[in-house]
Amino acid sequence: MISSPLSLPVVTIQHNYPEVIQEVQEGIIPFDKFWVSCYKKAEISIHAKVQAELDEVNRDLIVLKTIEGDVKLSTDQSGVSDDPSFTFGSDGE
Repeated sequence: MISSPLSLPVVTIQHNYPEVIQEVQEGIIPFDKFWVSCYKKAEISIHAKVQAELDEVNRDLIVLKTIEGDVKLSTDQSGVSDDPSFTFGSDGE
């Protein structure tokens, strides 16, 4: 039985986002933004801007929050993640 081809989404993140996060973490700048986009054939593209800033209490923690677009960010249970995950779409779907 031959199945139909599977169309996977393509996610792109601003190429220098690690430097954006590092500059915030080192205190060079108080906050900065980077973009995230998701493309899938025959579907609407989704674009977002994410802001990185130091946590108000734990200055070793970087807080990532969506400031524009429809992207939900999540971290591990401790609230810290070296590799945050991004969920695209309405209500994180």
